[in-house]
Amino acid sequence: MKIVPVSPEIRGSERFQQLRRAWPEIVFHDAISNAYWGRLYEERPEFQFALVGDEGGVLAEGNSIPVSGLPPGWRDAFTNGFGDGEPDRLCAIAILIDPDRQGGGLSKVMLEHMRGLAAARGWDLFAPVRPTLKYRYPLTPIERYMEWRRGDGLPFDPWLRAHERAGAEILGPAPDSLVSEGTVAELEEWCGLQFPDSGSYVVEGALVPVEIDREHDRGSYREPNVWMRHPT
Repeated sequence: MKIVPVSPEIRGSERFQQLRRAWPEIVFHDAISNAYWGRLYEERPEFQFALVGDEGGVLAEGNSIPVSGLPPGWRDAFTNGFGDGEPDRLCAIAILIDPDRQGGGLSKVMLEHMRGLAAARGWDLFAPVRPTLKYRYPLTPIERYMEWRRGDGLPFDPWLRAHERAGAEILGPAPDSLVSEGTVAELEEWCGLQFPDSGSYVVEGALVPVEIDREHDRGSYREPNVWMRHPT
C-alpha cells in the first residue's frame, strides 16, 4: 500500500466513488461543502491524498484544508480555507475508508499522514470529528456523548478514541457542523424513509434526528461534530 495524491484518474475510478458508502447519503447534501468540494482538488491538491493497494485499487481518501483560526464547524472550514486569512493550522475535512476494509488499521495510516502534513508546516491539526457510534445514540446530546469513557479511561467512541490515542485532545462540541436542508421529498429520498407528519425522525446512520416541517415543505439535518486538536 502507498499514499498518493488524488489525481483525476483516481477521482474517476469506480473504487474511489464507492468510498461514499462509508457515510450515509444525508451527509452529502450540505450546500456549503458541495459548493467548495471540487476546489479542494483544484486549489489545495497537496492536502488531498489517497491510499491505494498493491494492485492499484483505492482503499481510502483523506481531505484537509489550511485555515486561519478555528472555524465554528466542519462546513465553515471551507469558507475559511478559501477566504483571505493567513493559514495558521490544518483542518481535517474527511477520512473515508472503503467499508470492506474498515477495522484493518487504515484509518490510523490516514490520520498519521494528515498529522504529518500539518507538522511539516509547523501547524497543529484540528479535526471536526464525526463520532463513529453516535448514530446508535441519536437522542443523546453530543456534549454528553463526547464525555463518555470506557473503564480504561479512553473515549467510548472508537473514532474519538483513535484520535486521542494519536495524541489529540477534545476541545468541545461543534453544533450544526454539517447542515443538509431540502424539501420533504428530498429528505425522504436522502433518508430512504417516508415522513408522513411534522416532527423529529431517527434515521439510520444519522447522528441526530432529522427534523420535518410538512406545513412549510422543509426538512433539515443538523449534525454535530467534536473538535479535537493534534498538537505539533
